[in-house]
Amino acid sequence: MLALPLTALYQMLIGSGAEVVIHGALALGSALMSFAVFDFKGPRWARWMGSTSAGVLAAVFSLQGLSELTHDETLTYLAYRVLGQRLEGWLVDVFMVWCVVVLVVDRLVAWRIPGIVAMSTVACVRAYSLVLAYQGLSLDAAAPVLKIVWLLPFVWLMVAAMQPSRPMQRRY
Repeated sequence: MLALPLTALYQMLIGSGAEVVIHGALALGSALMSFAVFDFKGPRWARWMGSTSAGVLAAVFSLQGLSELTHDETLTYLAYRVLGQRLEGWLVDVFMVWCVVVLVVDRLVAWRIPGIVAMSTVACVRAYSLVLAYQGLSLDAAAPVLKIVWLLPFVWLMVAAMQPSRPMQRRY
């Protein structure tokens, strides 16, 4: 959650290299999330699906940050063209499926409503991005500010994890 504020602060203070900071923060957040999924209820296959997708996202974000740091053309091609475009989007979709499974399986009412709002908003933005892709456009070109909506599930999961009535899930 601190990726955007840290990147903005870095940009204001230093002025360049914000891409390395944002990718580093996203890599760290994804790596931590790959372990945190086991603290939520859900079938074992879903927890492993969420963990694996977040872990691979961490690796992709790390490669993207490294490519920004080194300015190596081959690494940039691998990080953005090969892994970054389709694989990154697919992994985020898989992680969002895990979020929906958690929303359906864990029935604590106190945090289900924010989860429904977060996941519905993400679904709407995803549908909009698919319509744009069908028209030959991208969300980055048409409405890049909507990418911030992808952070809503993480806010929801943080709030849900802090609920005192949440029993911890056994780790496998």
